[in-house]
Amino acid sequence: MNSEKIILEEEIRDLIFDKLNIDYIEKEDVDFEVPIFSAFDGDDIGLGLDSVDVLELVVILRSNYGLEINDVGMGVLKSIKSIADCVRSIKSK
Repeated sequence: MNSEKIILEEEIRDLIFDKLNIDYIEKEDVDFEVPIFSAFDGDDIGLGLDSVDVLELVVILRSNYGLEINDVGMGVLKSIKSIADCVRSIKSK
């Protein structure tokens, strides 16, 4: 992954952590490819976001990137990387 890609992933990760007040894991420890809605556990399996978080995340992505989740589908919310990839594809159009 080149540095431009990493910057967008870091930006999205930081938005998620800051706006959703995630404090049970250090954001620097998050792998960009882990599922964001799977439960976080000792094996660092996911961020453990819930359905309320989904709504907030959709608003965050719309206001920051113009991303309309209903147009691209909920699958884009699989991981931080999948969100970043979608943002990149929209920006390149």
